[in-house]
Amino acid sequence: MNKEWEPIFQIELIDIINSLHIKKLHVGSSDSLINETMGEPELPVARLNRKSKIFNHLYGNVNILSENHTVISINIDMHGFRKKMVILGSINSWKFDDWLALSKIKDWNVNQFCDGVRLEGKGIVICLLPDGKVEMVTLS
Repeated sequence: MNKEWEPIFQIELIDIINSLHIKKLHVGSSDSLINETMGEPELPVARLNRKSKIFNHLYGNVNILSENHTVISINIDMHGFRKKMVILGSINSWKFDDWLALSKIKDWNVNQFCDGVRLEGKGIVICLLPDGKVEMVTLS
């Protein structure tokens, strides 16, 4: 991990949820937009494994996967300890009921599993802890 790396901007999670992109970067974008939008990655871009055609681009709590020069997934880890490019911001105090209300507005599926809840909509999956705290957001 590059301890000197700092995000070049911070963006609130609700903005990403509403737009399904980070600034102009979204699933389906050319991977040339990754550095243009996000700046230099925290670690060198690497294949998931030796034979994989999928590349991993790490920007603090944002992990971008690309294949064939196209962004295929954007994962945002809100539960980890990496430096935050995406912050909770205005939804920091949201509880489970707030998420249920948003899922109803956006017509998302609500699925309970083990100790968490998974909100699924077109192009987005949000994993919540039982208390309503966001654990992971995936744009796909």
